[in-house]
Amino acid sequence: MISLQITLGAVLLAISLGFLSHLVPQKIQALDRLYAFRHNNRYPISWKYYEDYIKRLKSINITERDQAISETDRHGTLKEVRKENSTPSEQELHIIINPLFENNDEESLLSALFKRHSGSGSKNRKKSKHFSMISDIPYTFDDVGGYKEVKDEIDQCIDLLQNYTKYARFNVRTPKGLIFEGPPGNGKTLMAKALAGECKANFIPVSGAEFQEKYVGVGASRIRELFEFACNNKPCIIFIDEIDAVGRKRSNDGESSSNERDNTLNELLVALDGFKNTTGVFVIGATNRADLLDSALLRPGRMDKRVYIGNPDETTRRHITSIHIKGKPHDKSISIEHIVDSTNGFSGAQIENTLNEAMLRAIRNNRYEFNSDDINTVLNRILVGYQPSEHQFSDHIIEQIVIHELGHAVVGMLCNHHTKMRKIVINMHSPTSPGYTLFEPSTGGINTRDALFEHLMVLLAGRIAEESFYGISVTTGAISDFEEANKLAQKMILHYGMGKEVIYPTMSDAYREKIDNEVHDLIRHAYEYSDFIIRNSRKLISYVMPILKKSQYMSAEELLDIAREKFPEVLLLHPL
Repeated sequence: MISLQITLGAVLLAISLGFLSHLVPQKIQALDRLYAFRHNNRYPISWKYYEDYIKRLKSINITERDQAISETDRHGTLKEVRKENSTPSEQELHIIINPLFENNDEESLLSALFKRHSGSGSKNRKKSKHFSMISDIPYTFDDVGGYKEVKDEIDQCIDLLQNYTKYARFNVRTPKGLIFEGPPGNGKTLMAKALAGECKANFIPVSGAEFQEKYVGVGASRIRELFEFACNNKPCIIFIDEIDAVGRKRSNDGESSSNERDNTLNELLVALDGFKNTTGVFVIGATNRADLLDSALLRPGRMDKRVYIGNPDETTRRHITSIHIKGKPHDKSISIEHIVDSTNGFSGAQIENTLNEAMLRAIRNNRYEFNSDDINTVLNRILVGYQPSEHQFSDHIIEQIVIHELGHAVVGMLCNHHTKMRKIVINMHSPTSPGYTLFEPSTGGINTRDALFEHLMVLLAGRIAEESFYGISVTTGAISDFEEANKLAQKMILHYGMGKEVIYPTMSDAYREKIDNEVHDLIRHAYEYSDFIIRNSRKLISYVMPILKKSQYMSAEELLDIAREKFPEVLLLHPL
């Protein structure tokens, strides 16, 4: 028995030695090739990483039948699926290991492993250490609705990037960049992308906050990296969103004048002056606080071109609505002109959000088309907010709210210089405003005295209507109206010079008393004019009150039609 065990052990030992003698040379050869590969390349690769990578490559397995269906070879002909002398089972189970490596030799696998491990690639790489570049921008000016004047303003920038060598022959200084300024949500980023798409330039989007770090020198080094990366990929557009974070005005005190933010801005200023006019690199900055930017950044020779992108006008709102309503089913009650009128004063993002929320509300209610009710509900939420539960008001309080809003509406409807009244809404889901009267926003920044005086009348008309119907039993709903009326009257006297005197010194007690008297007289006159209109419109308000209480919505056209048919004498009242 012992001799038998010794014999079996010797046999197993001989087999093991033979197997190892066959395996070790292969392992040594593979290690030699790996070490030779590591010696010839900069970055070392561990054997474990190599083996794991080979496993991952071999895990991407597809059959030759799938390969024949989904791919073609370099000559455009399908690869052979079946071999002539193969069985059906072999045809079904024959596997290709990753079609990217047809030879499947270790040298090609090692080369691919090194490229993936080291990150080396073509000369026109798409990423740097901290920034990435977009080569093919899918947007053009056709994807930006409206803003024709803005597009015309930056049209020459396209020629600067496409034919930047042309300007080298002339003694002209081409702008190195421009600033997009304006309120948020109006497409400053989209306009920059469309500019890059129009001129087929590379696009590097960054944020101004990316240059702010707690470590000294990081922001300046990233500025240098950004411009070096852009110069290696010309023509290129660098887009710095919220540029006020890095281009803010430098301080004058000695303690903070050398801080990290100032150093970053200094490096940006040097970079803008460092490359020539014909390099094909163009810098675009976007901000809604252009007043905070340093004057050295905006001086001629740097980013001296400024383009204001404000809230869209009527034509632009129509284009934006037409773009975003595509693909959203809606019924016949939806009118693009109604949406354009209802979104006056909205930004482009708010218009898109209105249509999107209307479609979501329809889907939530198991409908596949949104209607005008969805649009009105979303507009109410945007304007005055939303709460799930309704206010628990009594019928008497609701009637007073309706009377209050009708006072605003009637006076606003009869004013000649005030902006147009649009609609009256009773919204019990609003957290702060259960009722409101909506007027069109002012189109310009200049108003006449008549327009401001009529605005005072409209603000006071809500409380006057309550007093006309309920006497001293009024509500607290006029608190915001009174605050706005008092501020407006003070501005008219002090800032706009619309009192008895053009300028009032504010340091003297005697003049302060005169100012108070002027403000009081102005508010009293507006109150008297508004009270005259309300007292002569009581029948109209009494007739409309139950209709508005039931429907909780009335447009200006509906109110005007009722006045024409039932109470035409009201339309003869002119306050001024």
